[in-house]
Amino acid sequence: MSDVGFQEVTIATPDDWHVHLRDDTMLRAVVPFTANLFRYALVMPNLSQPITTTASAAAYRERIIEAAGQDASAEFTPLMALYLNDSVSIADLSAGFSDGVVHAVKYYPAGATTNSEAGGSSLISYGPILSQIADLGIPLLVHAESTDPSVDIFDRERVFLENELAPVCEQLPTLKVTVEHVSTTDGVVFVREHSNVTGTITPHHLSCERSDILANGLRPDLYCKPVLNSKENRQTLIEAATSGEPSFFLGTDSAPHPLSSKRSAVGKAGIFSAPLALPVLAEVFAERGALDRLEAFTSTNGARYHGFEPSVYRVRLRRLDDRSEVFDEMLRTNDGYEVQMFGVEAARKWSLELLQGSRLDA
Repeated sequence: MSDVGFQEVTIATPDDWHVHLRDDTMLRAVVPFTANLFRYALVMPNLSQPITTTASAAAYRERIIEAAGQDASAEFTPLMALYLNDSVSIADLSAGFSDGVVHAVKYYPAGATTNSEAGGSSLISYGPILSQIADLGIPLLVHAESTDPSVDIFDRERVFLENELAPVCEQLPTLKVTVEHVSTTDGVVFVREHSNVTGTITPHHLSCERSDILANGLRPDLYCKPVLNSKENRQTLIEAATSGEPSFFLGTDSAPHPLSSKRSAVGKAGIFSAPLALPVLAEVFAERGALDRLEAFTSTNGARYHGFEPSVYRVRLRRLDDRSEVFDEMLRTNDGYEVQMFGVEAARKWSLELLQGSRLDA
């Protein structure tokens, strides 16, 4: 990374519009990082037993709040999504949305990523329920990745967008869609060409590319789905994230796995990025000369798309070239597992101060 010197920026408390918090001991280990730093957290429903009903979403929300504990930010609010498959009832979904329990619906292509076996084989096959979701104004979150084994791994986002999401957007122009973890130029272009579509972008797709996984020894800690793509695709993502355009906003896709699962014969896809997401983003934006647009990406665009005003509380980030604080790169759960944290190098360069007693309008 280039030397960007001393810089400082103050932003509204950020929101995370795509996060995996897992369950049980892993939930208790990882949720404080999200609860202490982010205001709204849109929680993914792909547990080992998918969240497909309002009742299961409400119960999961309670477990999250309990695990976050008394040290969580007073603003922290988990927002729940249902996992779209054949067991989802539109009546239950509608009631859950009206009651404020359910905020969104998530579509996974079956087999695309962790705990996606219960997902769908075709997005368009859910046309009737998608039509009702559109009428209700419920956001549809899409893991946009083809699972056709004949499609090259680096082309799977493009193929899914062309073959599955484009027809849905054409048939249902009022459906609110978010392409999750956009990873390619094709994804950025798709968002820009569809007025009803937004895109989340992750810290790891903004700061890394496929050479980082493969060029100097295999880095299983950087394996994620969709996979990190080319340098050219990464540059397009940086341009979109730092543009200030309201269609692009932060979704960390923070997805913790035990180190034993990441460094196994068949490694799990997922990067635990929530704890140090802000320093990673600050470094990317600073290198681009765009720190003045960091707040739009982290705190404003997503909130307004999802129907909320930005937080009135603030976070201050400062970059000091001589910062040498030591960070433990591993999170350890109560049952003895270790989880690799992403972003330690950037975190050594940035200090982060939560200004929860200081309002933006003060």
